[in-house]
Amino acid sequence: MSRAAGTRILGAFSVILLLAFVALDYAAPAGRRLAKVRGEDPVAYFGMAHSILVDHDFNLNNEYEHMPPDGRMWTKNQPGTGLPGSPWGLGYSFLEIPLLAIGTGADAIAGNPADGYSHWAVFFYSIGNVLITCLGLVSMYLWLQSVAAFGGGIDERRQPIWALVATAAIFFGTNVGYYAFSQMSHASTFLFATLFLWTWWRVRESERARDWLALGVVGGFLSICRWQDCLYLTGPLMFDLWGTRVLKLARGSWWRGRLPYAAGVLIWWIPQSWQWKMIYGKYLTIPQGGGIFSFPPQHMLQVLFSSQSGWFIWTPLTLLGVAGLLAGAVKSARTYVPWIIILTLQVAVVGSVWFWSGVQSFGARYLLSDTPLIGLGLITLINSSPARVRWRMVAVWGACCMFTLLFAVQFRFDLVPQASQLTFSELVTDKFRLLAVRKRRLAVQAARASLDSGDAAAAIRLLEGVRGYGEDRDVEFLLEKAWRAAGGTAKADAAALTYRRVVASRLY
Repeated sequence: MSRAAGTRILGAFSVILLLAFVALDYAAPAGRRLAKVRGEDPVAYFGMAHSILVDHDFNLNNEYEHMPPDGRMWTKNQPGTGLPGSPWGLGYSFLEIPLLAIGTGADAIAGNPADGYSHWAVFFYSIGNVLITCLGLVSMYLWLQSVAAFGGGIDERRQPIWALVATAAIFFGTNVGYYAFSQMSHASTFLFATLFLWTWWRVRESERARDWLALGVVGGFLSICRWQDCLYLTGPLMFDLWGTRVLKLARGSWWRGRLPYAAGVLIWWIPQSWQWKMIYGKYLTIPQGGGIFSFPPQHMLQVLFSSQSGWFIWTPLTLLGVAGLLAGAVKSARTYVPWIIILTLQVAVVGSVWFWSGVQSFGARYLLSDTPLIGLGLITLINSSPARVRWRMVAVWGACCMFTLLFAVQFRFDLVPQASQLTFSELVTDKFRLLAVRKRRLAVQAARASLDSGDAAAAIRLLEGVRGYGEDRDVEFLLEKAWRAAGGTAKADAAALTYRRVVASRLY
């Protein structure tokens, strides 16, 4: 397969994703449309794009009057300026501005109010993440093909095939695919982390100022998509100064190349610092407020291994990718160790905050920007494995992808608790009986409505009817309430005992 053929395949896949978005938006699984802007983070990202496009400022008061966020934990008005807070980076909002403008124009043509809030404005804004993700996949494919040639273990004719396989595994085996359909900044970090690594790969041995300026521009934009991704900016410098190469610091030619790198980064921090000044009254600040970090990080193991959105647990392909990075470090420490250090620091940063789980997130969404490094690890495993082992390895990747895909179905249809540790059944066995679990969930919803209306007997019938589908904490919790309301004390006590046992069986 040629390089161009792989690009065409990804182009066709992009069209399929866009059609899937339209179809899922129309079907509204679990009663949720995709072309919408709700919550706190998504409303803030949309509001900032809208404010820059329409009002040409960073004041979100107008936007929040028209589209109030669900919560105001991070967006409450600041005492110094009176403006709503916006602790998120500008990068994602910048990317969405052209699509919001196109949608607003479409509304004007269709006769809708051309105010940036109407049907087509929201629709075009909402498909932005799909388009951004597709660009990220193409970038990853092209980058991984270059990496495939690095180790020399893959025949040149097969390098595009393996790059395409690894790219597909990243989409289906991590939460990249899930957040392609969510109006949050994670798709933008996936795209620009990939572009940054691809650019670095091409210029890593270069001394030309223009190459490092380009790398700085890409890295600077990545750093204003999510703050933790500022760590990526140190990777090229660690590679560059590896070992005895630290002597380069004494050379003027080295500085002439790296100062443009810093300048490229600062280009994007000018508007970001200006936004902070307008909202928080300071050019440099921690917009979430002081005290959100705790060191040493207390939650690193939970970030990786917790059944509540742990990276290696919800997306086990990432563990294989990390193994590939470690294997690569054995052969080329200079190339791989800087990125292993950055990945470790990313986990440490996420593990240092109380909201490490992402608060009702599908998997470790704060680490989504690190999935390009997982792609590097996967292609490295292929490069370092004998030909007879590679397809067996891909079969393992496929199993990981299927596990994560089924998890996505559970999460999307509310078939798994979204802010709690999971039981073994919720984590594993429920994936093999999704239809039964869906019936159980619908019965729980109907029983809750019956209890609210005072019909305990109807609630008991519904809940007893789905007990055969496996133990469920919500079923037992509601059964206790229903039996107590109906006067069945003994059965209520039994349900309470079962509920406590199920909760106690939750994993790490």
